[in-house]
Amino acid sequence: MADVRLEPMTEDQYKPWRAEAEAHYAQSLAASGESAQDAARNAADTYTRLLPDESATAGHHFWYAYDGDRRVGFLWVKVTHNTAVVYNIAVEPDLRRQGYGRAIMLAAERWCHDNALTRIGLHVFAHNTGARALYEQLGFTETGRNMAKDL
Repeated sequence: MADVRLEPMTEDQYKPWRAEAEAHYAQSLAASGESAQDAARNAADTYTRLLPDESATAGHHFWYAYDGDRRVGFLWVKVTHNTAVVYNIAVEPDLRRQGYGRAIMLAAERWCHDNALTRIGLHVFAHNTGARALYEQLGFTETGRNMAKDL
C-alpha cells in the first residue's frame, strides 16, 4: 500500500491551489445539477465564506501529500473542538486508483490522532462513487443525506 507524508502548504502553494480547488468544486456542483454559471458563483461564494482569511483562516489546515519527493495529492481539513472535517481531498489525476486516496485519508487519521481529535467527518458528492466506496471501506458511515428534485 502507498504511504504518504503531509507537508503544510506554503503561501505560494496555497494561492494556485485555491483557484484550482474552487474551479473543481464548481465542476462538482454542476455535475450535481446546478447550471455552470450558478455553480461557479456558488463555489466562489462558498470559498469566500469558508476562508475569509485565506490560508490563515483559523482552524483550517492545508497540506500537500508526498510519496518520497513526488507530490501525489492534497488535503484540506477544518478542526472544530474534537472533530476534523475533510473539506477537500484529491489525488493527482495521473496517480488515481493507485492507493493514494486511501493513504492520504490514513495520514489524516494519524494527524487527527496525534492532535487528540476523536472524530473525522466529510461530505462526498453522490456522483463520486469511487470516493464513496473508499470512505465506506475506511469505516465512514453515512450520517445524513441531501436530496433534490429538478423542477
